[in-house]
Amino acid sequence: MVFNSGVYIYFLIAVFTIYWAVSRLPRGAHRAQNTVLLLSSYFFYGWWDWLYLVLIFASTTLDYFVGIGLDSLTSERKRKLLITFSISCNLTILGIFKYYDFFITSFISMVRQFDPGAFPDGGAHLLLNAILPVGISFYTFQSMAYTVDVYRRQVRAERNFLDFASFVCFFPQLVAGPIERAGDLLVQMKNNRQFTWENMRNGAWMILLGFYMKTYVADNISPLVNLVYLDHKFAYHQNPLAASGHGGLQVILASVGFAFQIYSDFWGYSAIAMGSALFLGFKLTQNFNAPQMAENPADLWRRWHITLNRWVTDYIYIPLGGSRLGVVRKYVNLFVAMLLMGLWHGASWTFFVWGGFMGAWLIAHQIFRDYLPKLSEGAPAWKKGTVKALKMAATFGVFGLSATCFRAYDIHQTGELWKSILDISSYSLSPVHGVMGAGDFLWALVKKLIVLLVIDFMAYRTGSLYWIFDRPVWVRITLYSVLFFFVLILGEFGKDVIYFAF
Repeated sequence: MVFNSGVYIYFLIAVFTIYWAVSRLPRGAHRAQNTVLLLSSYFFYGWWDWLYLVLIFASTTLDYFVGIGLDSLTSERKRKLLITFSISCNLTILGIFKYYDFFITSFISMVRQFDPGAFPDGGAHLLLNAILPVGISFYTFQSMAYTVDVYRRQVRAERNFLDFASFVCFFPQLVAGPIERAGDLLVQMKNNRQFTWENMRNGAWMILLGFYMKTYVADNISPLVNLVYLDHKFAYHQNPLAASGHGGLQVILASVGFAFQIYSDFWGYSAIAMGSALFLGFKLTQNFNAPQMAENPADLWRRWHITLNRWVTDYIYIPLGGSRLGVVRKYVNLFVAMLLMGLWHGASWTFFVWGGFMGAWLIAHQIFRDYLPKLSEGAPAWKKGTVKALKMAATFGVFGLSATCFRAYDIHQTGELWKSILDISSYSLSPVHGVMGAGDFLWALVKKLIVLLVIDFMAYRTGSLYWIFDRPVWVRITLYSVLFFFVLILGEFGKDVIYFAF
């Protein structure tokens, strides 16, 4: 089931009621709560397809026993063999379901470049055509991080299977993150949870905010983005020429609009996850922190998909050598890490190119940041504010333009859209290629984003997601009413989350 549906609300109410009811048992309350969590999580995940519960149970069982083995063994050679086995098994499962068809299709295309007669059936007999299990990238990374942390002796192995399985399968963050660490979430599974009205208040705010971002902002921006990018890949494959001939301004606005769409979609879902977890006495890691306020690409990645960035840094970039082996090697490591982050998002060359672009952008920033002009400490406040705003607009603007790779269905569409962007003669305020004029397009986006931008600015300025509770009652009531109106009257319910595809 998806968070943005009535079914989930009923499910959460039922889990909440049973979970806190068993907490009042005179004996075994903690175990009973975790049993409720695990069974609820399996039910939640099995709502899509019960067969895929076999995968998540297998991954959980494997890493549970691997963790115990890593904690018990004293021979470093045996420990290395065991962690290699665990990582290989997890990556094999992920690779089969997510990347097998991609690499086979790429291989077939390469062979047919040299021998057009090869694979007369297009290689269809070699493809699995398996449906990607929802959330497999998230729970696989979370489980692997646990075994690596045990191998590094940063955490002790968990010997209570119920607690460990509840950590891997915790339903609020199971299918779309955040990617939690054992040191953050597993320890909470082992501790007693207390019902507090502060958690209820904060959780309700996060759920309301998440529903607003997902059902109103993201799902109402989607039709605007689709004017340029098309609704789905089948529409594009039926008419590839639809990718050509767009106005450059419309492509830029649709791309930046998609950056806001995926931000609202993913952060909205993560906010509902945080709120749901708070209702159950857990605190999840904040996954986004006003990324449109970033002043450079490094700052952007400290604010965007924070837990994935942390995972890639700790388990790819640093093991490759990080910045310890000289400047050139640091840049190579950074580029490789971003390429792999791109592929994590999807089995497509567009994601590979997107990751490469992100790596090149981060490297370019590190090389040239010391040569950029800087304001003196005594510069007027208005000038500092203006420069800061320009940096933010430029950073998120470039990030939005990278969406041509992220959102496009293939490299050809990406290329055609960039032809429109680079063709200055295509820039027009009038409708182009059946898409509304640039001025109307911009206004349509602003209307969807204005309240979100105000909320994010307040969170950025105060450094707290819960800034609303420090405001007068009339401000809170007004904002709650506005968000309820957008969600209940104008929200789109039941649409999938974009990151389900990852």
